[in-house]
Amino acid sequence: MNRRAHALAARRLIAACGGLIEAAAACRVGKSQLADYQAAEGLGFMPADVMADLEAYCGAPIYSRMLVEARPAGPDTRDLAREACDAAEAGGRLQHAARRASDDGAVTERERRELAEIYAEALEQLRQVGALLSEGVTP
Repeated sequence: MNRRAHALAARRLIAACGGLIEAAAACRVGKSQLADYQAAEGLGFMPADVMADLEAYCGAPIYSRMLVEARPAGPDTRDLAREACDAAEAGGRLQHAARRASDDGAVTERERRELAEIYAEALEQLRQVGALLSEGVTP
């Protein structure tokens, strides 16, 4: 991620916390330091502990999700159609497991863990499709 992307992530996270004053009350740094993190021409990046505190405060992994999505790891293949089919199949597995788990009207802890694993796999497949699309790969 470049400096502008870090500033955007900080800006979104601070806004989700209710602004500079509220965000400063939820972490170890003050308003001026938070303002610097969200400025594209700022000098520093938001430290991980501040990010974690603010994400816990607002209840959403805003900055860390942007970091993960910007990671350099790419798809296993350069085949857009194959990656899209893999993503659709993973989504189908998630749908099937969710239907099976909720058929009895309750989702057990074991079923919830299984669904979370299938969801993570489907999400990764979708990220790989997104990586190919953002690179401009054509079929």
